Amino acid sequence: LLNTKGRIVDDLIISKDNGDVLVECSASNREKLKALLEKYRMRKSVNVVESHNHVLFSVDEVRGSFPDPRFPPLGRRLYGDETEAKDTGMYHERRMECGVAEGCEELGELLPFHANGDFLKMVSLDKGCYIGQELTARTANTGVIRRRILPFTCEKKVKGLVMQGDKKVGEVISCGAARGLALMSLSAFGQPLQVEGSPIVAYKPAWMPEAVFKKSKEGS
Repeated sequence: LLNTKGRIVDDLIISKDNGDVLVECSASNREKLKALLEKYRMRKSVNVVESHNHVLFSVDEVRGSFPDPRFPPLGRRLYGDETEAKDTGMYHERRMECGVAEGCEELGELLPFHANGDFLKMVSLDKGCYIGQELTARTANTGVIRRRILPFTCEKKVKGLVMQGDKKVGEVISCGAARGLALMSLSAFGQPLQVEGSPIVAYKPAWMPEAVFKKSKEGS
């Protein structure tokens, strides 16, 4: 979901549940999203109701689950009661390893291409008019995207600026004990990098084509 400036409000996963449509969003953004959906609905007969289901994660094919639509090897998602929820640490480590950022805390106010939306099924380039389309279409047509979220390995949990020597090349958006995600300049990929004086190593996620780095160099 984009705002009028073409920046991310929240990333949503949409699925059908009998005659209803389920919209998965960040828990912290729930009330704001409900208000936005009610503002933009075109038919008053459409009711926007807050669900009490929680998002659950599984590596196994359990009943009612479906592959993560962004990157199926990430695992499977299903919706259930809070009592069924387990420690989410493994899920977040797994998605950082896969290079998938999510939620308004990590993606809020970013452009969809910075969030790799063109590869993770966030962006449609052949869809008709939608809020934020103008900047999205213009960016897609220029073909030059100099910054993207990339996964990295680290020796300890870090936060703050990504540095290449004394030059700022990015910023950490999320980090665990051994892996994290950073929005960074593609030109810095493969170079020695540090955060808070501690070395990190950025790497290409499996779903990202090599051409991303070539296009960045051609456009610089």
